[in-house]
Amino acid sequence: MRVVLVNPPLSGEERYGALAAGGVYLPPLGIAILAQIARDKRHDSFIIDAEAEQLTTEQTIKRLINIDPDVVGISAATVAIYSAASLAERFKKRKKSTPVIIGGPHITAIPGETMRCFPGFDIGVIGEGECALAELLDVLRDGSDLKTIAGIIFRIDGKIIETGPRELIADLDTIPFPAWDLLPDIRRRYRPSAFGFQRLPATSFVTSRGCPSRCSFCNQGPWGKKRYREHSVPYLLDMIRILYHSYGIRDLVIYDGTFGVNKERLIAFCEALIRENLNLVWSSNARVNMLTPDILRLMRRAGCWGIAYGIESGSQEILDFLQKGIDLEGVRRAITWTKQAGIIAKGYIMVGVPKDTRETIRETMDFVLTLDLDLLTVNHFTPFPGTLDYERAGQYGFFNKDWRLANEHSMAFVPEGLSREEVERAIREITRRFYLRPRIIKNQLHLLANPHKCALIIKGAIALMKFITQKNSTYGKKA
Repeated sequence: MRVVLVNPPLSGEERYGALAAGGVYLPPLGIAILAQIARDKRHDSFIIDAEAEQLTTEQTIKRLINIDPDVVGISAATVAIYSAASLAERFKKRKKSTPVIIGGPHITAIPGETMRCFPGFDIGVIGEGECALAELLDVLRDGSDLKTIAGIIFRIDGKIIETGPRELIADLDTIPFPAWDLLPDIRRRYRPSAFGFQRLPATSFVTSRGCPSRCSFCNQGPWGKKRYREHSVPYLLDMIRILYHSYGIRDLVIYDGTFGVNKERLIAFCEALIRENLNLVWSSNARVNMLTPDILRLMRRAGCWGIAYGIESGSQEILDFLQKGIDLEGVRRAITWTKQAGIIAKGYIMVGVPKDTRETIRETMDFVLTLDLDLLTVNHFTPFPGTLDYERAGQYGFFNKDWRLANEHSMAFVPEGLSREEVERAIREITRRFYLRPRIIKNQLHLLANPHKCALIIKGAIALMKFITQKNSTYGKKA
């Protein structure tokens, strides 16, 4: 069969709002793996990354019509689910008999509601899609019974039927490498933010699935209670060699939700990179309570240049409410150790969390300004489907559940006792006070000497200045 996997149309403004110029645009590795699964089953496999190629819905449909697929698969997070639905419905008007499969975090989090809202989706894959897609393609080719496939939801005779849960993939090394060759040129079409790489070409890289933590704002759905599993070091090295030698990649953005859960594997990974002696650098996310000074120094020797930490708040009360499992002293210690190891430290915080008050927001502002961070991202708290906070947010303030607002900039939630204007001002004020300090400005000016970053830094700086100086903001206009 001819199988097309689609990353639906989505603009930088829809994903990042006023700061789109500083956004992250990296390959959709999930559909690239699925494309390789289909190819391994001897199907003709295609990828349309409409977001990367900046295609409209109509242009994407024309691509689909030209390929004339037997099966269409679309992957979408909540922010893109309306775009995915529009694409499916308009495509079905021209190719009614072609099945459209929807996968990704959103359908996994709320499958029944999603299928009821969007009639253009024929089949939904809940959770990990690799094994489900392989079985689906066999069933669709042979015309056999969809009910035999675990972990899907589908329509039949006007009814929506959900099959039983599918077991998680126990051995991640059985998953094939992504079909990078089917994506638009990964060396030119994709990039991290201006502050998200040291060298080009750069690309994303995933080494594990799941997370042992239970943060209330994180989606529990895609990996089934977030059970942690990981690729082996030999598997990762094989993938790195392909990216390095075949695609010229020189900077890896490790996109695990939490990198470094297994300290033994982290040490083995770093030691293997040192032995490999490639001209390669990398960055990752990490929890503040998972790394030690010795491990951080080893990571630096292995090429790690940057680590991003989810700080979330400078109020211990808010951290406890979010079930973050960290304390403020641990945050300060981890960032100090990171800088001492010669690694750039980035922090993520959220403003407008349930139970946030003027005082807790002030605590957050004061706290982050005392940290030796190099970079800071300030997001508006957004309750995503599949999270505890999605279920309880309405108890703590105004919550607009319109899925189009699930993008961390559309102000879908405002805590009780605060106005949206106050929350928006706080986001701008924290951002302004952090970045308009002499130390930070000096660091950013040094980056202009990097020819790969100069244009991006200038665009990002212009967007940042417009954002922090605006009076009548469009931030959250739809809420």
